[in-house]
Amino acid sequence: MEAKVKRLEKELKAVKDKEHQYRHLFENSPIMIYVTDRLGYFINVNQAGVKMMGYDSVQELMGKKFQDIFFTDCDDFKIYEQIMEKKRVVSGFETRMKQKNNHILSVNLTGALRTTVTSKLKGYEGFVTNITDRIEAERQLKESEGKYRSILDNSLAAIYMFQDGGYFSFVNKRLIKLLGYENENEILGRRFWEFVSPEDLKIVKNRGLQREKAEIQPRQYPFRMIRKDGTVIWVDMRSSHASYMGNPATVGNFIDISKEKKAQEEIQMLSRKLIEGIEEERRSLASDLHDEFGQALTLLQFDMESLQKVIPANLETPNRVCNKIMEQIQRLAEKIRNTTSRLRPDLLDHLGLVPTLEWYIEDFNNRVKNIKIDFQANGFKRRLSPDLEIVIYRIFQESLNNITKHSRADSVDIKLTCSHPEVIFMIQDNGIGFKQEDNGMPLEGISQGIGLLSMKERVASLKGTIKIKSGLNVGTTIGVELPMN
Repeated sequence: MEAKVKRLEKELKAVKDKEHQYRHLFENSPIMIYVTDRLGYFINVNQAGVKMMGYDSVQELMGKKFQDIFFTDCDDFKIYEQIMEKKRVVSGFETRMKQKNNHILSVNLTGALRTTVTSKLKGYEGFVTNITDRIEAERQLKESEGKYRSILDNSLAAIYMFQDGGYFSFVNKRLIKLLGYENENEILGRRFWEFVSPEDLKIVKNRGLQREKAEIQPRQYPFRMIRKDGTVIWVDMRSSHASYMGNPATVGNFIDISKEKKAQEEIQMLSRKLIEGIEEERRSLASDLHDEFGQALTLLQFDMESLQKVIPANLETPNRVCNKIMEQIQRLAEKIRNTTSRLRPDLLDHLGLVPTLEWYIEDFNNRVKNIKIDFQANGFKRRLSPDLEIVIYRIFQESLNNITKHSRADSVDIKLTCSHPEVIFMIQDNGIGFKQEDNGMPLEGISQGIGLLSMKERVASLKGTIKIKSGLNVGTTIGVELPMN
């Protein structure tokens, strides 16, 4: 009997120890723990709960209903009841709680039924955590996202982001509209290159894949894109490397420059027609000078020779005058030949570009003694098109003219290379140079820029590129690349 009593005392002590342990955990838990009866009246609440609800003691909460405090919205309580009735437990239920001072907190509820041994409802128990800060942060984040989304969607530029090898992860409304689609779902998840014209696909794809991994240059360049209906538009894109959600990405924007491109093409066409008109006028003028004046001078020379034959040899004065007139006729004929050659050299039409440049350099050396010219031509197995030849010749001619007038150079290097699909022309002097604007033109001196502007117009008319590099006392280099087709 004594052993049985001791065993019961030991078991009772274990129960009391356990109860003490649970009571300790209950009272010292940083999370609110509550117990209610079956009607929802509070039976017990730990100190964390008392503090959360804004009361001073547990006694103040006695006689107050759980649902009156934790469900400011009646509909929330109905949903809570339905879940509890169906599953007998509620987990992660978000609601709004009213504190004693009527201040509202956002909370997360976890609840369960308390039943008797016979499964009769005794009440409810559970945990409550304050999620007000999280909800507020989410609200601010959503508000911020909405603000930025509004800015992006109302942007006049098409804005995008792609990741994971070129797949679109964001597009704004302007991009969707620009490409002729109805909504973002038609674009998201597709690769950027699917919308790029075949003519530009290779370079745009390579740059895009590289930029997704790291920043590369150029960040801005134009290319063609294909709209949903198959039409092609020109865009000017600006893009950069970025990181989003811990993964590398490319973000960028572009604007439709189709109208500008069309206008540029029309300007180039007009410029080309203007240049062609000027060249035709020069050709016509050179032909007229050669034919009309040349024939007139030839006839005048024949008449003077005939006149000289009938003048007696002993008449010195008439013969001397005739000789002077003959010399003047020859000098005038030579000047006309030089003038017509500069206007439109016959060699260019008959022999081609390289022999014409060699002739011009020889003539230049005869006229200008203080400038040494080194000329190299490589890769010319056949003649270029007439348009190419005349543009290169005029740039060559204008460059030497500028060097003579402005550079004070004594040395000029000229290289002409035919390397399919381009012809590359470079002329470099060791003169005084000039300060440049961003577009390569001289910073000062309008007259100095006229010849360079003419070069740019001629190069643009053939869709080529020209680069001008200069600096004070370092000379000037002009590089031109022209497509052969």
